[in-house]
Amino acid sequence: MDKKQPDSKDSSMSTEGNRSSRENAVRAADDRADDPLFVPHIDALEIVAEAMSGMDEYAALLETICGATDDSQPVEQYNGSLGVTVAFVAAHQAPACQVQWNNNLATVYSNPGNVSGVRWGSGTMISDDLFLTCGHLFDQTGGGWQRPRQNGTSNIITPQEIARNMHLNFNFQVDSAGNLRPQQSFPILELIEYRLGGIDMAVCRIGGNPGAAFGRTFISTTDAVRPEMICIIGHPAGQPKRIEAGPTTEISGNLIRYGDIDTLGGNSGSGILRASDGRLVGVHTNGGCTAASPGDGGTNFGQRIAAVIAASPTLQALLAPKRKIVDDIRTTLKSNDDIRSPKTDDPVKLKFRDDIRTTLKFSDDVVKLKVLDDPLTLKFRDDIKSPALDKHPALEGKPPAFDNPFDPTGRPGQPIPREGSNRPFILATPHHSTAWTGQVGQQSQGLSEIESVLAQMEQAMAAGEAELAQLDAEYRELLAEYKAAGGMAGGSST
Repeated sequence: MDKKQPDSKDSSMSTEGNRSSRENAVRAADDRADDPLFVPHIDALEIVAEAMSGMDEYAALLETICGATDDSQPVEQYNGSLGVTVAFVAAHQAPACQVQWNNNLATVYSNPGNVSGVRWGSGTMISDDLFLTCGHLFDQTGGGWQRPRQNGTSNIITPQEIARNMHLNFNFQVDSAGNLRPQQSFPILELIEYRLGGIDMAVCRIGGNPGAAFGRTFISTTDAVRPEMICIIGHPAGQPKRIEAGPTTEISGNLIRYGDIDTLGGNSGSGILRASDGRLVGVHTNGGCTAASPGDGGTNFGQRIAAVIAASPTLQALLAPKRKIVDDIRTTLKSNDDIRSPKTDDPVKLKFRDDIRTTLKFSDDVVKLKVLDDPLTLKFRDDIKSPALDKHPALEGKPPAFDNPFDPTGRPGQPIPREGSNRPFILATPHHSTAWTGQVGQQSQGLSEIESVLAQMEQAMAAGEAELAQLDAEYRELLAEYKAAGGMAGGSST
């Protein structure tokens, strides 16, 4: 495709100089308005009435800024021509959303700047309430925009306060007929991570759990490789949601490069999705293409996912949740077999079902009770030599059908020597044995042995009940999480 990438305004810069300056995200001292890191000042653009005639605002904007064609398409009008399927875009566009400044800054700050209500950037939900984007959306300077000042001072508000004065817009897009859909907005509550490890990234906590309604995008644990097809879904120039796609050009340093994917300021923070599985392999941050790209080596680029994960404790926690019930255990529940996500073909990642095996003291390697093992070996019944339990001498002889013949001489009290060590014959009930010997004391000894074993069993059952109570508590906690995430109100089914 012969495309001009509209992120670069200075085509006279050399490729290497252009690449170096943009990689470091260095802005000019005058904080220029055409900084490609930030959404353009649409009201300052020279878009004349003739340019707007017969085309939408986005097309006129590109004509003014770039002077060449752009291949991105509205997500719901996508025709499948850019390298990913229509079904792929339909399945993965919903968690992509827009960052916008609140429009009430003048009521909060005596010096609100000029950003009130500005559609600012893009990003992706990665859980019910966590949002991944680029760090420079919360910078205190850049793009010629004036951020609010702390009341009573000339100081610009902090990145954390900048975030709290923004919200996310979902469904800011046109439908298949070109009609703008009603958008739904959710507040940014907290800037959790910001430019950690020198990476242009940020993680925010969002109010209202929009990920439960619009879904989330799964994070890849591996980078894309050249020339894998990748896709960017976001809001170029603050416009309704669009999709662009192209091959991975290069993985270098902390960056992922793509020389054939059109972007604009406003795309900053968009998730970079791998076409093969829909997982996040990066965060778009910078432009760098020229009118001659990709032939001249100029590329747009973002932060590769391995670098973002390495810097982000939040992403590390999402990728490796640690709970007592899930680590090195495996529970066989109906809910963990063959579950598929309604938003992706990847298996649902539920804490109580992935790679787990419940290991309870009373269930593993079977409980070691004296009454159960090798096989039943109770002292009061096995290997005991007592008149109350051993065979009566008069019964030592056996009729022909039995395993040893009786003594033909019929001599009582003199058993015939036999090979082996057969266990003594056990009478059916203890009271029968007393009928032979009348030795009640031996019966009492046998009852004591039973009582001892029963006590062992009671202790084991008590321990089992305690562990069952613990398992039940963890189950209820997980069930609450499941229901909060929109699951059915069942116990072990989804």
